[in-house]
Amino acid sequence: MILLINKDLSKYVSSGGLKIKLKTVIASHAFHLVLCIRIGQLLRTIPFIGSLLGVVVEYFIRVVFASDISLKSRIGPGLMIVHGHDIVIGGDVLIGENCKILNGVTLGNKDTESAINQQPEIGSNVVIGAGAKILGNIKIGDNVKVGANSVVLSEVPDNHVAVGVPARNMLKP
Repeated sequence: MILLINKDLSKYVSSGGLKIKLKTVIASHAFHLVLCIRIGQLLRTIPFIGSLLGVVVEYFIRVVFASDISLKSRIGPGLMIVHGHDIVIGGDVLIGENCKILNGVTLGNKDTESAINQQPEIGSNVVIGAGAKILGNIKIGDNVKVGANSVVLSEVPDNHVAVGVPARNMLKP
């Protein structure tokens, strides 16, 4: 868990010593959200009381960060959340390594009335712009950029940019 948090922290502090890292841990509101996610996911693994502790942490995240992030989601190392407010991540979402998520992002179901839980899989090295929505049982490839306020309802191949409503795929320049 320490290695995972350290990898996340390295996204906020690319260089500098212990003093810079400590300042980030103390002062970065966005990093605090990532830290809460990691601690909550760790607490969920405790036998018997883990689920209850997870619910408490999820509630804390909702109240303090105005975000609804399921601790059941699987998130790889190197997560960077910028402006950690108004973010929704569903319980079956899978996020790869080194992903950057801006404020207002939703990763979840396309059809809220369906009993089937179909949520996206996000590859590694993905940047999701502010206000973007990625919905349904789709795969977002590696090295993808999703533009601000885009609504992604279909798969995006590796090394592409998705922009618009609904999002169109364009090859990275």
